[in-house]
Amino acid sequence: MRYPISRFAGTAALGACLALGMIVSTWIGARTVLRIKVRDTTIRVKGFAERRIDADIAVWSGDLTTRDADLATAMAQMEAHRARLLDYLATMGFEHASVGVAAVGIDKLYRTGETRMRTNEIEQYVLKQHFEVKAGDVRRIAATATQSSGLLKEGIELASQTPRYLFTRLNDLKLDLLEEATRNARARAERLIAGSGSRIGMLRKASQGVFQITPAHSTRVSDYGENDTTRIEKSVRAVVTIEYEVE
Repeated sequence: MRYPISRFAGTAALGACLALGMIVSTWIGARTVLRIKVRDTTIRVKGFAERRIDADIAVWSGDLTTRDADLATAMAQMEAHRARLLDYLATMGFEHASVGVAAVGIDKLYRTGETRMRTNEIEQYVLKQHFEVKAGDVRRIAATATQSSGLLKEGIELASQTPRYLFTRLNDLKLDLLEEATRNARARAERLIAGSGSRIGMLRKASQGVFQITPAHSTRVSDYGENDTTRIEKSVRAVVTIEYEVE
């Protein structure tokens, strides 16, 4: 009489285990399907906006150098060369008041003896004076820097730096560029799902990349943003990353 009961209990336990296994499998399968469905209901795209701009500020700088065994003579030469530089800048349209001139720096070169060791005798004084010109007329600055080589022919030791061309009105463009980039992102998303029978829904997430100011026609970019100062003609570029629902 006990054997049938034992067999019935074993069968019931086996059935319960199988049922539980089916429930667990169904639950896992449902979660997998749910995850796939959630992932498939969104699309992430990048949007771009680019605009051609010109630098609105230019800065040209350089250094005058004079040298002589006599300090007073070297200083007199510096004063004469500085006056000639200011006259040149005036002929290019820059008044003296618009030119920044730093204090004169003085270095001493000491004579070396027969053993090539430095002595305490001063062989030459070397004077340097830094200047800087800043203006909104960027093309005039460019011409001034280029034509300054004529001063070298007059015996003026001028070390000219390459002008820096800056764009200072980026904040005025940011909102328009971001709006254009957002429209571009949506157009890209719609193109990607075209023909699928779905449509782009609500915006889920959006993030803004760094702005890039590069020379015109350049493809150079940086994770930290570019701010070119070498060219008058530039491009400013905005990038956004947007995630949309797909319905």
